Amino acid sequence: MRCSPNLTRTTPHPSLSPRGGERVRVRGAFFSLIIGLVLLAGCARAPVIPSAPLTVTAEELVALLREREAAVRTLKAQFAVEASGAALKAPQRMEAALVYRRPGTIRLQTFARMGFAVFDLVLADGQYHLLFPMQGKSQKGSVAELDHKGALGVPISLGLQATLGSLGGTLLPTDQVVLREENDQYVLDVMPVSDGGNVARRLWFTRSTLEVARQDLFDASGALQATMVYQDYRAVGSTSAGPLTWPTRVQAEDGLGRAKLVLTFHDVIPNPELTSQDWGSVEVGGDH
Repeated sequence: MRCSPNLTRTTPHPSLSPRGGERVRVRGAFFSLIIGLVLLAGCARAPVIPSAPLTVTAEELVALLREREAAVRTLKAQFAVEASGAALKAPQRMEAALVYRRPGTIRLQTFARMGFAVFDLVLADGQYHLLFPMQGKSQKGSVAELDHKGALGVPISLGLQATLGSLGGTLLPTDQVVLREENDQYVLDVMPVSDGGNVARRLWFTRSTLEVARQDLFDASGALQATMVYQDYRAVGSTSAGPLTWPTRVQAEDGLGRAKLVLTFHDVIPNPELTSQDWGSVEVGGDH
Protein backbone atom coordinates (compact mmCIF):
# COMPACT_ATOMS: atom_id res chain seq x y z
CA MET A 1 0.00 0.00 0.00
CA ARG A 2 1.28 3.41 -0.87
CA CYS A 3 1.89 5.70 2.06
CA SER A 4 0.54 9.24 1.97
CA PRO A 5 2.55 12.06 3.52
CA ASN A 6 1.86 13.27 7.02
CA LEU A 7 -1.04 15.66 7.38
CA THR A 8 -0.79 18.23 10.14
CA ARG A 9 -3.84 20.37 10.86
CA THR A 10 -3.93 23.24 13.33
CA THR A 11 -7.39 23.92 14.68
CA PRO A 12 -7.95 27.64 15.41
CA HIS A 13 -8.79 28.38 19.01
CA PRO A 14 -12.59 28.92 19.38
CA SER A 15 -11.97 32.17 21.27
CA LEU A 16 -10.25 33.70 18.24
CA SER A 17 -12.49 32.92 15.27
CA PRO A 18 -13.37 35.30 12.37
CA ARG A 19 -16.92 36.49 11.81
CA GLY A 20 -17.73 37.74 8.30
CA GLY A 21 -15.15 40.23 7.10
CA GLU A 22 -14.78 41.78 10.50
CA ARG A 23 -11.68 41.80 12.68
CA VAL A 24 -11.09 38.67 14.75
CA ARG A 25 -13.20 38.72 17.90
CA VAL A 26 -12.10 36.95 21.04
CA ARG A 27 -15.05 35.01 22.48
CA GLY A 28 -13.89 33.37 25.70
CA ALA A 29 -11.70 33.79 28.75
CA PHE A 30 -9.86 30.49 28.22
CA PHE A 31 -7.37 29.75 25.42
CA SER A 32 -6.56 26.09 24.63
CA LEU A 33 -4.22 24.79 21.93
CA ILE A 34 -5.70 22.00 19.73
CA ILE A 35 -3.41 20.40 17.18
CA GLY A 36 -4.58 17.28 15.25
CA LEU A 37 -1.96 15.01 13.70
CA VAL A 38 -3.73 12.79 11.13
CA LEU A 39 -1.81 9.74 9.87
CA LEU A 40 -3.33 7.55 7.15
CA ALA A 41 -3.42 3.78 7.64
CA GLY A 42 -0.19 1.97 6.87
CA CYS A 43 2.05 5.00 7.52
CA ALA A 44 3.45 4.03 10.91
CA ARG A 45 6.99 4.35 9.61
CA ALA A 46 6.53 7.92 8.44
CA PRO A 47 8.06 10.49 10.84
CA VAL A 48 5.71 12.84 12.68
CA ILE A 49 6.41 16.49 11.96
CA PRO A 50 5.74 18.57 15.11
CA SER A 51 3.48 21.56 14.66
CA ALA A 52 4.49 25.02 15.82
CA PRO A 53 2.56 26.35 18.83
CA LEU A 54 -0.47 28.39 17.94
CA THR A 55 0.30 32.10 18.29
CA VAL A 56 -1.83 35.17 18.81
CA THR A 57 -1.35 38.77 17.79
CA ALA A 58 -1.16 41.87 19.96
CA GLU A 59 -4.49 43.01 18.56
CA GLU A 60 -6.14 39.74 19.61
CA LEU A 61 -4.82 40.05 23.16
CA VAL A 62 -6.04 43.64 23.37
CA ALA A 63 -9.46 42.53 22.12
CA LEU A 64 -9.51 39.81 24.77
CA LEU A 65 -8.67 42.25 27.58
CA ARG A 66 -11.34 44.68 26.42
CA GLU A 67 -13.96 41.96 26.15
CA ARG A 68 -13.18 40.61 29.62
CA GLU A 69 -13.29 44.09 31.12
CA ALA A 70 -16.57 45.01 29.40
CA ALA A 71 -18.18 41.73 30.55
CA VAL A 72 -17.62 42.56 34.24
CA ARG A 73 -20.05 45.42 34.90
CA THR A 74 -20.04 44.99 38.69
CA LEU A 75 -18.09 42.86 41.15
CA LYS A 76 -18.04 41.95 44.82
CA ALA A 77 -15.09 40.25 46.48
CA GLN A 78 -13.88 39.26 49.94
CA PHE A 79 -10.23 38.58 50.62
CA ALA A 80 -7.48 38.55 53.24
CA VAL A 81 -4.65 41.10 53.13
CA GLU A 82 -1.12 40.79 54.48
CA ALA A 83 0.61 44.17 54.31
CA SER A 84 4.20 45.10 55.05
CA GLY A 85 6.86 47.59 53.95
CA ALA A 86 8.48 50.87 54.93
CA ALA A 87 5.19 52.78 54.69
CA LEU A 88 3.78 50.76 57.62
CA LYS A 89 5.02 50.73 61.20
CA ALA A 90 4.56 46.96 61.43
CA PRO A 91 3.18 44.13 59.27
CA GLN A 92 -0.60 44.02 59.29
CA ARG A 93 -3.20 41.35 58.59
CA MET A 94 -6.71 42.40 57.62
CA GLU A 95 -9.87 41.17 55.98
CA ALA A 96 -11.24 43.23 53.10
CA ALA A 97 -14.45 43.64 51.11
CA LEU A 98 -14.58 45.17 47.64
CA VAL A 99 -17.50 46.58 45.63
CA TYR A 100 -16.77 47.57 42.03
CA ARG A 101 -18.79 49.13 39.24
CA ARG A 102 -17.31 49.72 35.81
CA PRO A 103 -15.52 51.82 34.84
CA GLY A 104 -14.07 53.10 38.10
CA THR A 105 -16.50 53.34 41.02
CA ILE A 106 -15.06 51.38 43.95
CA ARG A 107 -15.66 50.80 47.63
CA LEU A 108 -12.93 49.08 49.66
CA GLN A 109 -13.44 48.27 53.33
CA THR A 110 -10.86 46.67 55.59
CA PHE A 111 -11.37 45.07 58.98
CA ALA A 112 -8.95 44.08 61.71
CA ARG A 113 -8.90 40.47 62.87
CA MET A 114 -11.08 41.45 65.85
CA GLY A 115 -13.74 42.64 63.41
CA PHE A 116 -13.61 46.43 63.78
CA ALA A 117 -13.26 48.60 60.65
CA VAL A 118 -9.80 49.95 59.80
CA PHE A 119 -10.88 52.19 56.93
CA ASP A 120 -13.70 52.63 54.42
CA LEU A 121 -12.70 54.02 51.02
CA VAL A 122 -14.98 55.06 48.15
CA LEU A 123 -13.71 56.17 44.73
CA ALA A 124 -16.08 57.85 42.28
CA ASP A 125 -15.72 60.40 39.49
CA GLY A 126 -11.98 60.75 40.03
CA GLN A 127 -12.40 61.64 43.71
CA TYR A 128 -11.90 59.60 46.87
CA HIS A 129 -13.58 59.65 50.27
CA LEU A 130 -11.57 57.89 52.98
CA LEU A 131 -13.19 57.26 56.36
CA PHE A 132 -11.49 55.99 59.53
CA PRO A 133 -14.47 54.85 61.63
CA MET A 134 -12.58 54.12 64.86
CA GLN A 135 -10.96 57.56 64.83
CA GLY A 136 -13.96 59.47 63.59
CA LYS A 137 -11.82 61.08 60.87
CA SER A 138 -12.15 61.33 57.10
CA GLN A 139 -10.24 62.59 54.07
CA LYS A 140 -11.33 63.70 50.62
CA GLY A 141 -9.45 64.55 47.47
CA SER A 142 -8.35 63.55 44.00
CA VAL A 143 -7.63 59.87 43.37
CA ALA A 144 -4.29 60.90 41.84
CA GLU A 145 -3.23 62.26 45.23
CA LEU A 146 -4.24 59.22 47.25
CA ASP A 147 -0.83 57.56 47.49
CA HIS A 148 0.59 60.74 49.04
CA LYS A 149 -1.92 60.80 51.91
CA GLY A 150 -0.35 59.45 55.09
CA ALA A 151 1.08 56.03 55.88
CA LEU A 152 -1.91 54.17 54.43
CA GLY A 153 -1.94 56.03 51.12
CA VAL A 154 0.66 53.88 49.35
CA PRO A 155 -0.70 50.49 50.54
CA ILE A 156 -4.25 51.53 49.65
CA SER A 157 -3.29 52.61 46.12
CA LEU A 158 -1.30 49.42 45.63
CA GLY A 159 -4.16 47.36 47.00
CA LEU A 160 -6.61 48.84 44.53
CA GLN A 161 -4.29 48.06 41.62
CA ALA A 162 -3.73 44.51 42.86
CA THR A 163 -7.40 43.82 43.59
CA LEU A 164 -8.77 44.80 40.20
CA GLY A 165 -5.98 43.27 38.13
CA SER A 166 -6.45 43.84 34.41
CA LEU A 167 -9.92 45.35 35.05
CA GLY A 168 -8.26 48.43 36.49
CA GLY A 169 -6.45 49.58 33.35
CA THR A 170 -8.51 50.36 30.28
CA LEU A 171 -6.64 50.21 26.99
CA LEU A 172 -7.45 53.22 24.82
CA PRO A 173 -7.84 52.99 21.04
CA THR A 174 -4.85 55.33 20.70
CA ASP A 175 -2.54 53.13 22.81
CA GLN A 176 0.30 51.46 20.97
CA VAL A 177 0.95 47.79 21.79
CA VAL A 178 3.91 45.50 21.14
CA LEU A 179 3.83 41.74 21.69
CA ARG A 180 6.71 39.35 22.19
CA GLU A 181 7.33 35.89 23.64
CA GLU A 182 9.46 35.40 26.73
CA ASN A 183 10.01 32.27 28.83
CA ASP A 184 6.99 30.50 27.33
CA GLN A 185 4.75 33.50 28.03
CA TYR A 186 3.31 36.30 25.92
CA VAL A 187 4.46 39.77 27.00
CA LEU A 188 2.36 42.77 25.95
CA ASP A 189 3.75 46.31 26.27
CA VAL A 190 1.18 49.12 26.32
CA MET A 191 2.40 52.58 25.36
CA PRO A 192 -0.04 55.50 25.59
CA VAL A 193 0.51 58.26 23.07
CA SER A 194 0.31 60.78 25.93
CA ASP A 195 3.45 59.27 27.52
CA GLY A 196 5.56 59.89 24.45
CA GLY A 197 5.95 56.23 23.58
CA ASN A 198 7.12 55.05 27.02
CA VAL A 199 5.74 51.75 28.30
CA ALA A 200 2.95 52.38 30.84
CA ARG A 201 1.87 48.76 31.39
CA ARG A 202 3.56 45.43 30.77
CA LEU A 203 1.44 42.30 30.99
CA TRP A 204 2.58 38.67 30.99
CA PHE A 205 0.05 36.09 29.75
CA THR A 206 0.09 32.35 30.34
CA ARG A 207 0.18 30.79 26.88
CA SER A 208 -2.28 27.98 27.54
CA THR A 209 -5.09 30.10 29.05
CA LEU A 210 -4.23 33.72 28.21
CA GLU A 211 -4.73 34.63 31.87
CA VAL A 212 -2.69 37.57 33.13
CA ALA A 213 0.18 36.12 35.16
CA ARG A 214 1.95 39.39 35.96
CA GLN A 215 1.51 43.11 35.44
CA ASP A 216 4.04 45.92 35.78
CA LEU A 217 3.01 49.58 35.94
CA PHE A 218 5.35 52.44 34.99
CA ASP A 219 5.18 56.21 35.42
CA ALA A 220 5.61 58.73 32.60
CA SER A 221 9.41 58.68 33.00
CA GLY A 222 9.56 54.91 32.62
CA ALA A 223 10.26 54.18 36.30
CA LEU A 224 8.60 51.09 37.76
CA GLN A 225 5.61 51.99 39.94
CA ALA A 226 4.26 48.59 40.92
CA THR A 227 4.43 44.88 40.16
CA MET A 228 1.53 42.43 40.59
CA VAL A 229 1.80 38.65 40.26
CA TYR A 230 -1.45 36.67 39.84
CA GLN A 231 -1.53 33.00 40.88
CA ASP A 232 -3.86 30.01 41.09
CA TYR A 233 -6.77 31.10 38.93
CA ARG A 234 -10.13 29.46 39.58
CA ALA A 235 -13.58 29.74 38.05
CA VAL A 236 -15.85 32.20 39.87
CA GLY A 237 -18.82 32.49 37.50
CA SER A 238 -19.86 33.31 33.96
CA THR A 239 -20.14 36.55 32.01
CA SER A 240 -21.09 37.51 28.47
CA ALA A 241 -17.47 36.77 27.53
CA GLY A 242 -17.70 33.23 28.87
CA PRO A 243 -16.46 31.64 32.12
CA LEU A 244 -14.71 34.10 34.43
CA THR A 245 -11.61 33.04 36.31
CA TRP A 246 -9.99 34.98 39.13
CA PRO A 247 -6.62 34.59 40.88
CA THR A 248 -6.78 33.06 44.33
CA ARG A 249 -3.54 34.77 45.34
CA VAL A 250 -2.06 38.13 44.30
CA GLN A 251 1.37 39.41 45.32
CA ALA A 252 1.99 43.13 44.86
CA GLU A 253 4.90 45.48 45.55
CA ASP A 254 5.37 49.14 44.74
CA GLY A 255 8.45 50.18 42.79
CA LEU A 256 10.17 51.84 45.77
CA GLY A 257 9.61 49.00 48.21
CA ARG A 258 7.35 51.10 50.41
CA ALA A 259 4.57 48.52 50.47
CA LYS A 260 4.21 44.79 49.87
CA LEU A 261 0.83 43.05 49.80
CA VAL A 262 -0.37 39.48 49.61
CA LEU A 263 -4.08 39.12 48.79
CA THR A 264 -5.88 35.81 49.24
CA PHE A 265 -9.37 35.81 47.73
CA HIS A 266 -12.14 33.92 49.53
CA ASP A 267 -15.13 34.88 47.41
CA VAL A 268 -15.67 36.68 44.10
CA ILE A 269 -19.12 37.44 42.65
CA PRO A 270 -19.27 38.84 39.10
CA ASN A 271 -22.09 41.18 38.03
CA PRO A 272 -24.21 41.34 41.20
CA GLU A 273 -27.01 43.90 41.40
CA LEU A 274 -25.83 46.90 43.43
CA THR A 275 -27.87 49.38 45.47
CA SER A 276 -27.09 52.58 47.35
CA GLN A 277 -26.48 50.49 50.49
CA ASP A 278 -23.41 48.96 48.87
CA TRP A 279 -21.73 52.38 48.87
CA GLY A 280 -22.31 53.21 52.54
CA SER A 281 -22.75 56.84 53.50
CA VAL A 282 -21.21 58.19 50.28
CA GLU A 283 -23.63 59.15 47.51
CA VAL A 284 -22.71 57.43 44.26
CA GLY A 285 -24.76 58.12 41.15
CA GLY A 286 -25.96 55.48 38.72
CA ASP A 287 -27.49 52.89 41.07
CA HIS A 288 -30.98 51.63 40.45
